[in-house]
Amino acid sequence: MFGVPAIFIPLPNVSNNHQEYNAKVLQNAKAANIILNKDLKADLLNKEIENMIRKPKQLEQMGQNAKKMAVTNVEDKIYKEIKKLITTKS
Repeated sequence: MFGVPAIFIPLPNVSNNHQEYNAKVLQNAKAANIILNKDLKADLLNKEIENMIRKPKQLEQMGQNAKKMAVTNVEDKIYKEIKKLITTKS
């Protein structure tokens, strides 16, 4: 929502691996990078951070891509869905 590029380290086996699935959606949109938990080492994380910092234009584009994916007014959308459910069951 804030247009911040990210490095995701999804936890394995959490809720049918949804963390990795969600991270891949952002990675495919070129809004984030992923390091799998099993591959996580300090030097790999440092290298990934350094690679991102060295490419300010790519970082800016990642941020813009992330912002495009943001879902806004979530509370309103949830409220409307609940209201629809309540009125259809009444």
